[in-house]
Amino acid sequence: MPNPYKKFILGTAQFGMNYGISNKNGKIKSNEIFKILNFLKKKKVSYLDTANSYKLSEREIGKYYSKTRNKFKIITKYSFKNKTSLSKQFKKTVASLGYLPDTIIAHSYQDYLNPLFHQEINIIKKKYSIKNLGVSIYNINELNKILNFKKPDVIQVPINILDKRFVDKKLIFKLKKKSIKILGRSIFLQGLLFKNKDYIFKKFKNIKKKYTQLLEISKNENVSLSQLSLIWAMNLKQIDKIIIGVDSLQHLKDNFITLKKKISKKSLLQIQKINLNNNKIIIPYLWKIKQ
Repeated sequence: MPNPYKKFILGTAQFGMNYGISNKNGKIKSNEIFKILNFLKKKKVSYLDTANSYKLSEREIGKYYSKTRNKFKIITKYSFKNKTSLSKQFKKTVASLGYLPDTIIAHSYQDYLNPLFHQEINIIKKKYSIKNLGVSIYNINELNKILNFKKPDVIQVPINILDKRFVDKKLIFKLKKKSIKILGRSIFLQGLLFKNKDYIFKKFKNIKKKYTQLLEISKNENVSLSQLSLIWAMNLKQIDKIIIGVDSLQHLKDNFITLKKKISKKSLLQIQKINLNNNKIIIPYLWKIKQ
């Protein structure tokens, strides 16, 4: 029987810091992290997504490994923003984890386009077995610059029921032809899809019509808007993996229950037609609200 969670990657920003507009609990406590990782192991989930910039995240994963000897395949992200060499960042990762990451991601397209990034990565790859190199991007323009510069093995892109820029058929065909793996992130739009409609309508303009259409679909399918986004994303066959963050073990379990739910083909087609081309809403760093 196929594993229903095989596309699932746990995003671990909450392991190390406060993250997400709907996160009221702050950083997840160490004992809760152990429970989360044990649960993932039982469900045969292989990947964790982390970053040097997620403060204590890599260290918390390392604590789990040191006590259980259970390894996950680690995707970690590096940037030159902190003015630290990739070599130092990599050594910090290995020291924190207790083992090598599987994939290294440039935290921005600017980092990936920097020749120094690749010089340092090549030195690391010669010494250690790093399987994949990739980049995290926010828009199509960034992707085009990346593809014109150097083909990555993997890209991380935002995907949710309000933001379908990266599930365009021509774009997907282009990426698949180049054997680039696609990891979808921001499935809940950094927690915005957990908020009630009054909050959404108050904080964001030009969202009401399409947001209401999605609410109607979620009502017909008897799921919440966040559940609808998760189910829709997991149904995208062209997306290799989906990165999802959680606030607690219960939150993770709730997501896994959601993953077993089905929605109609009719609803999937309706969702596909609803696209919100408004950067002030679909790109979180442009929000003028506290996160």
